[in-house]
Amino acid sequence: MASIVDGDARVLRGTTWHKLVPGARLEDGDIVSAGERAQVHLELNAGGLVNFVGTGTLYLVPPAGKAKSPATMLVLPKGWLKIVVPPPGVQVRAAAADLTVATGAVVMRADGPVLDFFVESGSASIAELTASGADQATRNAKQDEYWSKSATGAFVPSTRPPRAFIDAIPRHYLDALPRFAAKFKNRPTLVAEREVSYAEAEPWLSGRDRPVFERRFSSRLRDPVFRKAVEPDVARYPSWDRRLHPEKFAPPPPKPRPAMSP
Repeated sequence: MASIVDGDARVLRGTTWHKLVPGARLEDGDIVSAGERAQVHLELNAGGLVNFVGTGTLYLVPPAGKAKSPATMLVLPKGWLKIVVPPPGVQVRAAAADLTVATGAVVMRADGPVLDFFVESGSASIAELTASGADQATRNAKQDEYWSKSATGAFVPSTRPPRAFIDAIPRHYLDALPRFAAKFKNRPTLVAEREVSYAEAEPWLSGRDRPVFERRFSSRLRDPVFRKAVEPDVARYPSWDRRLHPEKFAPPPPKPRPAMSP
């Protein structure tokens, strides 16, 4: 549940943007978009708390297959996140690494390949990504440690966060995260605003979940404006290319048989 929504925040459900309001129940697959300094406070069914501050986006990854994943999985391309979780914890995927918090509290900031975080309590495991997107060996981050990674460098641990990180932290992250879910007795109806554009969809189509989003956004190909925007990149999306240009994938006509001699 989104128990606090402060500022410009929306949620992309399926292919449609909705205005996000306090008390709204988020679903697996939702993408939350927060404007500059906007805050979205999530209270998870498993008991964890996730506070997201923009500018940025946050994707609630559906569990793979029919079995429920033991840990909540989030994707954070950009933005601030404070996580306070009991077991089984939360896994956050950023462009630079995968961060798993089994129990404890972590404050992190992502901006594309740049990532830094501070372990307020408990511990976290960090798996940097190779150029191919595969996880490298996992490293452990302990309580009170600060870890940072530049766009081109490796993670560097430190015994304390730098002043620049402390000054940039959203002020409410210095306090304990609240719980307000119990006060919401009714589920508000989300108001649809508009359909997702190709410019908004493209970062998700370029990421590790490309096949998922290629299927998810395929219905938008019925929109001529969306379809026109896709055309320069259509070769990147095999199923879309086949759908829009079936002639490219048609089998060649059979060769004529040589004429029989009389």
